[in-house]
Amino acid sequence: MRPELIYIERDIAGLPYTQTILQNFPEARKEFISDIRELIRQNKKTVFTKARQPLVLARQRGRFLEKCPGTREHICCNYYTLHTALGCPFDCTYCFLQSYSNNPYYTIYVNLDDMLAELRARIHGRIRIGTGEFTDSLALEMYTQFVYTYVPLICAVSPDITLEFKTKSAEISWLDSLEDFTRQQLVIAWSLNPQKLIDSAEHGAAPLLDRILAAKTAAEQGYRVALHFDPIIYAPGWQEQYQTVLDLIAQNIPPEKIAWLSLGTLRFTPALKPIIEEKFPDSTIIYGELFPGQDKKMRYPEPIRVKIYRHMLRQIAAISPQLPVYLCMESPEVWQKVYNQLPAQVENLHELF
Repeated sequence: MRPELIYIERDIAGLPYTQTILQNFPEARKEFISDIRELIRQNKKTVFTKARQPLVLARQRGRFLEKCPGTREHICCNYYTLHTALGCPFDCTYCFLQSYSNNPYYTIYVNLDDMLAELRARIHGRIRIGTGEFTDSLALEMYTQFVYTYVPLICAVSPDITLEFKTKSAEISWLDSLEDFTRQQLVIAWSLNPQKLIDSAEHGAAPLLDRILAAKTAAEQGYRVALHFDPIIYAPGWQEQYQTVLDLIAQNIPPEKIAWLSLGTLRFTPALKPIIEEKFPDSTIIYGELFPGQDKKMRYPEPIRVKIYRHMLRQIAAISPQLPVYLCMESPEVWQKVYNQLPAQVENLHELF
């Protein structure tokens, strides 16, 4: 992502993080604004292509730290999100952000001293925090230098923080910049899918092998890694395609370096379907056997989801039976059918639930 236009709220223009980002986009045109909310009100129906999407540097006026919203009637994994940005340079067909937000701009929140003060005031005890819920954690790291500058300060707030970055990039140029004691609090996570699906639905994201090799390098440098199969797409040949991904994992990443894996099948709100149909007319993923679930999201029927999870668990156990694997945003009924117990009773998931 190389934005042609950057909007900057006037009252945060002089902040160090603002200046770092601006220095790394010297060719972009800059325009100062008073308040991003007014910009959104004026342009909320505008649709930008990823190549032409402006960047906004703004103040986070709400909380930086929020409990993961999860989904109604489904089990959540005690995950907290750190709202440092909204938007993504990649253009995944299934991305929920397309219908979630009325903000058409890639937005980075730059008042990070306020973020640190909030973390110091609110964190009391063990907590798992991720930055990859509303953005890709690492896709723009070469320009923002968030990890290099702020991660040591976040981890210094409390040794009880586990900080997870989730990405579809292969951006690991920063790996050797962190001290060992900070690395111990980090988990670098990659979202994985078969290359065929990456080609058709994860536009602009790194190829599968690049992600796997990036995870391998991170593990070799002392970081724990996580792997997320989410969304799993149920289509002809899915078992063989996902087995190829698992084989690459087994060949490249030592099991003892994997903090956890997650499994989640395709799900989306009804509002996302017409957006996908218009934006990605060649996509067929929304035309599978999908029905409204308890949370009103479109999902595969429960028997199909259970079949997928049982198969994936068997194949992951063949790599190492000790690997922690959890289901993302699934119902208690599905947990019982897949594991014969709820997550709090699964021995190797205590770090998560």
